[in-house]
Amino acid sequence: MRGAVFPAPNAKACVILLTGRSEFIEKYFEVVRDLSERGFSAAILDWRGQGLSERLLPIREKGHIADFGVFRSDLRVFASEVVTKRLPGPYVLLSHSMGGVPALQTLADGDDTYRAAVLCAPMTRLFDSIFRRIGIRVISQAATRIGLSRAAIAGVKEHSRSFEGNFLTSDRTRHERFRELQAAAPNATIREPTYGWVRAATEAMDDLHKPGRFEKLKTPTLIVSAANDHFVRSSDHRWIAAQSPLIESATIDGALHEILMERDELRNRFWELFDAFVGPKI
Repeated sequence: MRGAVFPAPNAKACVILLTGRSEFIEKYFEVVRDLSERGFSAAILDWRGQGLSERLLPIREKGHIADFGVFRSDLRVFASEVVTKRLPGPYVLLSHSMGGVPALQTLADGDDTYRAAVLCAPMTRLFDSIFRRIGIRVISQAATRIGLSRAAIAGVKEHSRSFEGNFLTSDRTRHERFRELQAAAPNATIREPTYGWVRAATEAMDDLHKPGRFEKLKTPTLIVSAANDHFVRSSDHRWIAAQSPLIESATIDGALHEILMERDELRNRFWELFDAFVGPKI
């Protein structure tokens, strides 16, 4: 696994930052700066199978994982063997999209490493359309059963390639910056997910909806939703929040999926929520 730590002078806490699907460490340098200005050290890892961590298939561009349990294990190892040995606590968890799944599962398992967690647009359910969700579930299960787990799903639009019509961010500068990073480091980039990735993601999201899943939760958690999210079902975040008194939810009006890469006024709203939630807990 590839990871990075960013010590801040006289840090009051350390944030472990978990990226989304297809992202890598360098995309979050601005977020690291924002955290440093608030007095937080930061640590980030490239998830197994993406960025410059070990790839799981010979064709590097395929986004693949067979079980999200691997991500949970990697998070625990990164936190215990890298972060806590290099950066003093207390520790806060911050995630985006896909990173919110292993984050929530780890917290629901009763992990008490963190004083607080803030999850941006966590991937607890995909899409608003139930027919679309059923479709990807049936297709991914069928494909993996006939041996196509490692085959990439054709026709998936890559929204980071072009600003026009993208569903990630309404900020052109930040969108282009990630595109430039991908061009500078094509070996850190992944494209279409595999059928196996989709099946693993579906199973992990289903796990979060099991009855009593959050009974062991010990960490105060804030879920921040994007009002105009086209990838993640934001209304599901309110359902998740209702499962535990330790979970709160908030929505940022006007934001697309990548809240941390949005326009300044939307990012500022996120940081207001972050400061108000995390500050009293550290």
